[in-house]
Amino acid sequence: MTDIPFNLLLDAFIFLLFPLIGGYLSARYRISPIIGYIISGIFLQVVFAGRLPRDFINNFSILGLVLLIFTIGLETNFQTIKRFGKFVFLGGMLQLLISAALILTLSIFFNFSFLESLFFGFAFALSSTAVVAKIIQEKGEENSLVGGIAIGVLIFQDIAFIPLLIIFSSFGESDSAITVVQNVVINGLKAAFILAATYYLGQKLIPMIFNRIAKVSREILNLFIVVFIIGALSFFSFLGLSSLLAAFVAGILVGQTLEHYHIFSQIRPLRDLLTTVFFVFLGLTIEPGFVISHALPIALFTLFIILIKIIVVAGIYLFFRFHSHTAFSLAMFLFQIGEDAFILIFQGRSHGAISLDTYNFGLTVVVLTLLLTPYLIAKKEIYFRMIRSVTSKYLPFLEKYIKHKFDRESPDIDILPLKNHVVICGFGRIGSYIGRALMLANIPFIAIDYNFHTVEQVRKEGINIIYGDPTDIDVLDYAQCDQASTLISAVPESFSQEAVVFNAKKLNPKLIIFTRVHQEAQQRRMKDLGVEVVVQPEFEASLSIVRRILYRRGFDSEEIARSIKRLKIEHGMA
Repeated sequence: MTDIPFNLLLDAFIFLLFPLIGGYLSARYRISPIIGYIISGIFLQVVFAGRLPRDFINNFSILGLVLLIFTIGLETNFQTIKRFGKFVFLGGMLQLLISAALILTLSIFFNFSFLESLFFGFAFALSSTAVVAKIIQEKGEENSLVGGIAIGVLIFQDIAFIPLLIIFSSFGESDSAITVVQNVVINGLKAAFILAATYYLGQKLIPMIFNRIAKVSREILNLFIVVFIIGALSFFSFLGLSSLLAAFVAGILVGQTLEHYHIFSQIRPLRDLLTTVFFVFLGLTIEPGFVISHALPIALFTLFIILIKIIVVAGIYLFFRFHSHTAFSLAMFLFQIGEDAFILIFQGRSHGAISLDTYNFGLTVVVLTLLLTPYLIAKKEIYFRMIRSVTSKYLPFLEKYIKHKFDRESPDIDILPLKNHVVICGFGRIGSYIGRALMLANIPFIAIDYNFHTVEQVRKEGINIIYGDPTDIDVLDYAQCDQASTLISAVPESFSQEAVVFNAKKLNPKLIIFTRVHQEAQQRRMKDLGVEVVVQPEFEASLSIVRRILYRRGFDSEEIARSIKRLKIEHGMA
């Protein structure tokens, strides 16, 4: 055995150093690390183009891509899709097809070939699960209406990506239309049969095998995971199908086992490293000179893509009778182009269906939308108010139509003799629990929610609820805030909470307001706005745990109360 050559070590050090710096800077400025990796690859292309072993990097990047697809299958949660039913399935399907058709038309207008436009249409219709799901979870909105539907649509897109991958891997540079159709049909039938067979067998056979091996040894289980993935890849390759399809199916099958959390934890470090190699490799393939020389058309194309996806998503959910605020929020969560687009474009380039210039153009557009995602989502409430302000001032007929068609119905509560009642803004999980408790205590209340379907269902149960935006001062006025004693703000977004508090206090300065926050900075802001009681769910959960621990340790009630009070004082909530 000989020592590792110095040149090889130096190349590996250079190759990994720049993605490390790029990923660090991206994370620090709250940008997806994927962007940092791709930009690092572009930098390596400019500075060290002739030094790095492209073939070696390519092989490892493909392995990283396989592991990425495997974990997507592993994490696919069908229950999230079932939770919102047609709003995820039908909404996701309509969004994908309509966006693809419009983007295909736009691409043809920009002088791309029909085949390249077809790739762009479906690739760019997909959104980013990795980026958006992380933002939603950080904001604590994964269980809200908007967050839940957005994550459901993203999961639906991840599933829809697999048949798209099968179809587009059938396209080649010199293939005739008949050959392409034949390949699509044959591969589609093969995939459908195999997916059905593996799903049927995987319900019982795969979990049983993994359970038995897990009882033997953790090390044997880890080795079996690798053998299982390679076996699935070999089987699908033998049948002439995509290795990425094999990885996704293997992930779904393993996801049915009790050990899938352990498997994910073992695979994730290797996946993260090799996926980094894949995105750096994508950056290595981009020509900076082309991007600079085509900066204007790239910027225009990106702008049109964003507008198309925002309009399509908002239009679909307005059609489903969602509030304009909800529809716009969903559009802002789903406007970007996702990581799956990188894979489809890469496949198109590998098969010769996409030219090098088109490849560079497409990758740059994807990177730009991902760069814009965190900033546009953070400002979505401001943009919504801005758009409504513009329509109110310059398009009053449109503003009136939106208000009375989508945002509010004629309330019947004016005839109710309400006084000293409670107003609940937001009737999701928290609001509904509070409403139930108030009903049991015979305390009168009015709820406000901008989920039309929730309002319809709850009203059948005899609950007094208004369909409308709780941040709208007119809606709060309909809820008779001027006669209410208490208001509970259970809306998830901090911007909306501030609007509720500001407008409610304007109607009734003596109103006692309860609200929830997820961060300490928001807690101070709510206090400054005049909120009497601010609840931070995570902090309250920790206090509940502390009470139970101290009680089990033998502390008396007074000692526990003093400890809890001390924690509240330190936290600024006493």
